[in-house]
Amino acid sequence: MYTNDTHGWTNRESAWKLNSREGAGVKMLTKTGSGLLADERSASAALLDTDSVPRADSSTLVSDDVYEATAELLKAARPVLQSLEDALSDTTTWLALADPFGVVTLEWASTSRLKQQLSSADVEAGVQLGEDKVGRNGIGHALATRSPSHVSGTQHVNEDWFNLACAASPIIHPVTRQLMGVVNITCLVDEENPHLKIALRALLSGISQALLSRSQSRHQRLLDAHLRVKRAALGAVLTLDANTMIVDDAMGSVAIERETLWELISGVGPNASELALPSGQRVQLIPAVRGRIDEGCSLIFSRSMQPSRLLVAGGAAGVDSPRARRLRLSPLEQAEFDVIASALREYEGNKSEVAAHLQISRGTLYDRLRRYGLAG
Repeated sequence: MYTNDTHGWTNRESAWKLNSREGAGVKMLTKTGSGLLADERSASAALLDTDSVPRADSSTLVSDDVYEATAELLKAARPVLQSLEDALSDTTTWLALADPFGVVTLEWASTSRLKQQLSSADVEAGVQLGEDKVGRNGIGHALATRSPSHVSGTQHVNEDWFNLACAASPIIHPVTRQLMGVVNITCLVDEENPHLKIALRALLSGISQALLSRSQSRHQRLLDAHLRVKRAALGAVLTLDANTMIVDDAMGSVAIERETLWELISGVGPNASELALPSGQRVQLIPAVRGRIDEGCSLIFSRSMQPSRLLVAGGAAGVDSPRARRLRLSPLEQAEFDVIASALREYEGNKSEVAAHLQISRGTLYDRLRRYGLAG
C-alpha cells in the first residue's frame, strides 16, 4: 500500500520513498494536489520547484542509458537496502540511492524525526545533489571523483548539513562497467563512528552481487526463452529485451536497431500476442515471462516474410513510437506521460487499478491515454 506525500510515494510499512522517475516494473510515481496533475498551475509549480536545492529536470529523463540504469539499479539494490532496516532501526540513519546525475531516486530514514529534519534541509527523493549544483556532499563528491567519499560536518557547503556525516560510493556494474548511480549512508555527526564506512562497504558489495546475479539470470532467461520458442517455431525467431538481442541465423545479415524495435514492443500492452512492424506486417510476439513484456520477448517471423525488408536499421525511423511522441511534448506533459506509462506497466494495463492508484477518474485516464497515444 502506497500513500501520497509531497514528493513521492512512501511505503507505509517500511518508509521507503521513491523519486518520480520512470522505471520498468518499479513504483516511481509523482502526484500533485488531489489528483494526477489535475490542476495545471499547481502542477507547474510542483515541476518548476524554486527551492534552493534543484530537483530533477526533464532533460534527465531523455537519456535511455540513465533510464535503464536507474530502473535496473532500483530492482537490484532495493532488497539489499531494505535488508538493513532491522539492523538500523535503533540508529539515526538515512540510506539513499542516486542516479548518475546525482538525483536521489530511493531513500529511507530510520526515524520520522530524521526524515523531517532532512526534508527541511532539502535532502530527499527528487533532489539533485551533484557537486556542481549544491557544493560538497557525499553523493556529489562520490560522483565527481568516481570513488568512495566521506563528507562530515563543516566539510559540507550547505550550513543546513553541518550536523550530518555522509559516506557514499559510486556503483559500477560488475559486467558492463557502466556507472549505475551512487549508494549513500548518512548519520548525525554526533553519532558518527567507523561502522559508517563498514556499512557502506557492505551495501556496495551486496548491490554489486545483486547486479551480477540479475545480469546472469536475465541473459540466461532470455536465452532459454529464445531456444524454447525456436524449437516450436516454423519461421525465424528474434528474442530481445531492453539491453540484449538474440538473432536467429535465419535472419541473415540484417542490420537491426534493437532500440527502435524495443520501442515498438514497449508500446503494446502486456497481453499483446502480435506486433505491427513499420512495413504494416505483423509478427507473433511471445513474452519471455507471461504477462511481462518488459522482461523480454520473442518475435516469430513467418516463412513468407523477408526480415531484411522489415527490420533494416532506420526502417522504423518514421514510426510514431512512444519515445517519439514523448519528445514532442512540453516538460510538464512529459512528466505526466512518464507517470501514466509507469503506472500502466506496474498494473499491467489494468485501467481501473491505474486510475485508482493515481486518484483520477477512468474518464480522465482515458482522455490522457488518447492524448498521449499510450496503449493500456
